[in-house]
Amino acid sequence: MSTGAATQSTPAACTLGDLLELDVLAGVQVFPPGADLGRPVRSVTIGEPDAGAAPGSLVVMAGTPIAAPRGCAATISRRRPKGDGGVPAIVIPPQASWAMVLEAVHAAIASSGVAAHASAARTALREPLLAGANMEAVAVVAQGLLGGPVAILDEYLDLLGYSGLDEAGVALLRGAVDRARGHGPTHPLGPFLEDEAIGGHRRRVSDLRGPAGAIVAWIDGPLAAADRAVLAEVSEAVLVERVRESVRIETEARLRGELIDELLAGEAAGRESVVRRGRLLGSDLADGAIAIAGRLGDPHNHGREIREERIRRRLLQQLRGALDRDWPRSLIDWHGGQIMGFLPLSSAPAPTDDLSPEQQVVAFADRLLTLARPSIPGLEFTLAVSRSTPEPERLGLALDEASLALAIAVRLGRTNQVTTFEETGTYKLLFQIMAERPEDLSGFYDQTIAPLVRYDDQYKTDLVSTLATYLELDGNLAATASTLFTHRHTIRYRLDRIAEIGGLDVGRSDDREKLSLGLKAMRLLGRRVPTIGIPKSARTNDEATPRK
Repeated sequence: MSTGAATQSTPAACTLGDLLELDVLAGVQVFPPGADLGRPVRSVTIGEPDAGAAPGSLVVMAGTPIAAPRGCAATISRRRPKGDGGVPAIVIPPQASWAMVLEAVHAAIASSGVAAHASAARTALREPLLAGANMEAVAVVAQGLLGGPVAILDEYLDLLGYSGLDEAGVALLRGAVDRARGHGPTHPLGPFLEDEAIGGHRRRVSDLRGPAGAIVAWIDGPLAAADRAVLAEVSEAVLVERVRESVRIETEARLRGELIDELLAGEAAGRESVVRRGRLLGSDLADGAIAIAGRLGDPHNHGREIREERIRRRLLQQLRGALDRDWPRSLIDWHGGQIMGFLPLSSAPAPTDDLSPEQQVVAFADRLLTLARPSIPGLEFTLAVSRSTPEPERLGLALDEASLALAIAVRLGRTNQVTTFEETGTYKLLFQIMAERPEDLSGFYDQTIAPLVRYDDQYKTDLVSTLATYLELDGNLAATASTLFTHRHTIRYRLDRIAEIGGLDVGRSDDREKLSLGLKAMRLLGRRVPTIGIPKSARTNDEATPRK
């Protein structure tokens, strides 16, 4: 991994003046009087004749004092050494205990070094935080302080910023992220921090609300106390930035929610008011928009919405990233247990010859579903979109359309798919009847399709599935026979049996319409069209898709 050109800072160390404040050094004498007490002391060394000393060391002369070694910060002894050697000499009284003196001096130097590193790190990190810079800038400063590559990730293991990593290092990191996310329902942060293949030193970033992310620092050897202090300061900086981001997100979410609430309630909202409030939230609604609604569900408990905040935040983060890139100035948020928002017409992707504007919207929503799946493994995500609405003041109706299309899609089991308001067709009317008078819808089903269902259950026939395929193919007998891998005479026989059992003949337009609506009522009531004897590859789209 490349470490780049970052330089490691050298914070101020403990000084002679700091040491003289220690209780165990009370009553000492310093020679010469008026010596410079601001000299830094970074270590303690035992003095030996004719031996030098590391720069900044305090040389202990426990026996007969000798000349001060070259390069030291000061000497300490019970008697003044011969000659001054150009450095201060600390002379302790006879009753002072060497053991207590050395223990206190060691502790003071160590703690002062850690504190100095922490203070230097705090000062260096203050600049990007005050400037409102992103995590990339924080990572750059952290690399300079630690002298090695640094990466900062959030609690979902999205890479917020890094410095000093080459392509191989980034690939290694992303591999560890993929492995951690593959642990199923377990929070990915734990497996990531335990993954030894990453190398480096890994630190969890947490606050009172729980995990907030991780820092990885590739430093050779074990972490020194000063390095741990620096990492603690970097963690605090990450938390400060995340809290600031959370406050901004929560404020914007409240404002988005208020706008959506008012539009859904049908409160009088003038064009200029909607446009102005959209712009305050970073969205351009001047030319209108397409409303979008989404639902996150549990595949093992149909009808149960997923409300775990961690998962919902993660999904919203993924969707916003895709929208910022491919459909900028969009506005989406969680509202009433659903994803709701707008895709502005002014920033729609450039039209293509292959797709109509409506098809482009569906294709884009399909991409959103694809991008979201890795962040919500094992869960169902369903999207619905409204018609294009060019009038900003009518966007409440667009939200109603998207919400209705979503409710119908969920009822029909169209999970992990995109449903448009226009393709719901007569389902809209039936859905409204079900909401207001469910007994009427059940009664209509009982009069049209229920007799056929009972016959299929009793005799293991395929009348209902044959009827659904036949109507889906616009009454084309040959196409129905081909789709079901059945002879045309067999299909004709089944259609005749349908007329005999239910009293409705597909040959009459009025009866055919009743049967079609009966099948739709059946689906809305949560009853699936039987597929006995029909190969999976031959099942019609209408079994799960409201195409007509």
